[in-house]
Amino acid sequence: MNHPKKYELFVDGDKYEWEKSTISGAELRVLAGIPDSAEIFLKVPGKPDAEVTNDTVVDLEKHHGPAKFSTQSPGSQAG
Repeated sequence: MNHPKKYELFVDGDKYEWEKSTISGAELRVLAGIPDSAEIFLKVPGKPDAEVTNDTVVDLEKHHGPAKFSTQSPGSQAG
């Protein structure tokens, strides 16, 4: 039996599984139920978090381990 590989990712500490090697910001919003008003950031080790817009495509293959995303409401400071 050939099972499609599932990619683990985290949004605000909650684990999700995704079956494709890439995910867009728009797909991430649907998967994790993130409102359009919230901003999404990808944690990049050793660098500032990268903002993920609806058009941003994140390559899950390139991450060492699960990709970790965080969300914040507009106007709040990243902590």
